[in-house]
Amino acid sequence: MIGLINRVRPSGSYEEGVHKALAGAVRPGDVVWDVGANVGIYTEQFCSWVGQDGFVVAFEPWAESCARIRERLSDCSWLQVECVALGDADAQGRLVTESDSVENHIATEADSLDGDAGSFPITICRGDTASKRLGRIPNVIKVDVEGFEEEVLNGMGEMLASDTLRSVLTEVHFLKLEKRGRLTAPSRIEKLLQGKGFKTRWVDASHLFATR
Repeated sequence: MIGLINRVRPSGSYEEGVHKALAGAVRPGDVVWDVGANVGIYTEQFCSWVGQDGFVVAFEPWAESCARIRERLSDCSWLQVECVALGDADAQGRLVTESDSVENHIATEADSLDGDAGSFPITICRGDTASKRLGRIPNVIKVDVEGFEEEVLNGMGEMLASDTLRSVLTEVHFLKLEKRGRLTAPSRIEKLLQGKGFKTRWVDASHLFATR
């Protein structure tokens, strides 16, 4: 199945396609969410694009990465760093940390957490919950959450139905979803976005771009 999907999706430069899609989506003054911000590479770009009249929220459950984002963007008053993970429920969980922070992920039953070594307690919340707390709906959302993208989007039902939200770019981790027993999740993700009124297209081999 994965091989077939990869054949029908467009090829091209990973960075070029993602950057072009996001650059075309974000406008000055926008509210942008960076979900799974890691150390803030895209967060920094979003802050530049929206300018002082905009607002950027970086969601990242790993405290060390949050500290790095705050340090590198200490003069950006229109940035808010949220040290939480987004998901499909308001709950507590654990973050499994890897040597490469890009591979950090929420713990599942398949993870070995003997003595809880290499894992830390985190807060998980629905995107709709976060939106209500922050008092605003984003215009653009970027999601990169290492195989938990379906849960994140399922927790954004109200936001996805709002015309305020114009664009959602989601990295779809096919192999990680398959390992979690969610082989058909990419199809469900695309149908979810289409059902909320978005048009979808693949900008490269792993990024789904949804726009109104």
